[in-house]
Amino acid sequence: MHLSDAQRDVLTELGNIGISRAASQLSMLLNEPIRIAVPRVELCTASEAGRYLENNSGELACVYQRMSGELNGRIALLLPSRGSQLLFQELLGHAAPLHALDLRAFEHEAMTEIGNILISSCVSAMADMLELRIDVSVPRYAEATAQDLFNDAALDRAEPPALLIHTELTAARRGLEGRILLMLSAAAAEKVMFAVQALILAAE
Repeated sequence: MHLSDAQRDVLTELGNIGISRAASQLSMLLNEPIRIAVPRVELCTASEAGRYLENNSGELACVYQRMSGELNGRIALLLPSRGSQLLFQELLGHAAPLHALDLRAFEHEAMTEIGNILISSCVSAMADMLELRIDVSVPRYAEATAQDLFNDAALDRAEPPALLIHTELTAARRGLEGRILLMLSAAAAEKVMFAVQALILAAE
């Protein structure tokens, strides 16, 4: 695969629309403006994506969902572990204190639901723009390094290049930073490229 400048621009806008909708949901949850960086679009393998993200964070709290239907891939909300705890504490507020184990389980459950809300918003926006049906699996929560999170994808030994769209989210007042990433299989990326090309032609 090769991305032309026009294709990269449309894919960047696709990511921007989807992630902006997710950021809007997070803004409502925190009652604070959320800043998003311009999405980055890259062609890379799963293990390369893991190594890239490894350079930016240590252990991560991750909520991820597999995508199916007309697009296969995965989409994830990644937060540094401290960011996950900070977000949970902000949402918990002044609720009654819980025992450590109960609190941990409650945190995981809350983060999974938050991730589900943000991811669903993002996927819905992209599906509307591309006019493709995209289904998502039940959300899963994990705590690991970026490389570990991508290990199962890298087990597909052929490991063809895949399409990665990612950006950072920032709630500056609370010092909360995270990222949303979308990783598409090679076949799904080709399907997206076809839809993107149709959008480019329609705009001309």
